[in-house]
Amino acid sequence: MLELKKVAAVLSGVAIREGTVGKARFMRLSDLSDLKSGREPSLGVGALPEVARALAIQQGDLIVAARGLSTDMCLANEAVFGAFVSLDLYLVRPDTSKVEPRYLSAFLSLPSTQALFAIGKQGSGLARLPKDVLEKMRIPIPSMKMQRLIAGLAGTFEDEARLLRKLSDLNSILSHELVARAVNAGDRAGFSRSSR
Repeated sequence: MLELKKVAAVLSGVAIREGTVGKARFMRLSDLSDLKSGREPSLGVGALPEVARALAIQQGDLIVAARGLSTDMCLANEAVFGAFVSLDLYLVRPDTSKVEPRYLSAFLSLPSTQALFAIGKQGSGLARLPKDVLEKMRIPIPSMKMQRLIAGLAGTFEDEARLLRKLSDLNSILSHELVARAVNAGDRAGFSRSSR
């Protein structure tokens, strides 16, 4: 097992100077929730960050919540490539010669890993995960072939969960529409009887 900092760079987010001037895009904590649920994030826009640690999100990066009850995270996708992470997030850039990003994401999302993050959080209210707790997380590193197999398995379950959420949303829309139609039909039937 290796500490996360041995297989990935862990970078703190940057302060956002939002405004109409500037073309830099910024990912915030709320955008992470949107991304995880399959919605398009509404990234903030502002001036380019002026700190050396500010790296734009690229393929293979993981975005990790620095605040909150749970330590939400996801693998970056095209919607956020080129954006910078805000102070409430960490950017984890895996060394792909040592660790498969999807494997790392699957491991960091495990309930046992999440429990370790919860123990390391500090503060009351919106607790914060210190960077060193994230960096010192011990990661099992099997062969790259095994990492890819595990990543594929985790991806299959994520795809299934996404489809089930979509099906549930569609079912909810359908049920509301059917009830609305039934109410309207009942109202028309009641109006017809009362007008006789």
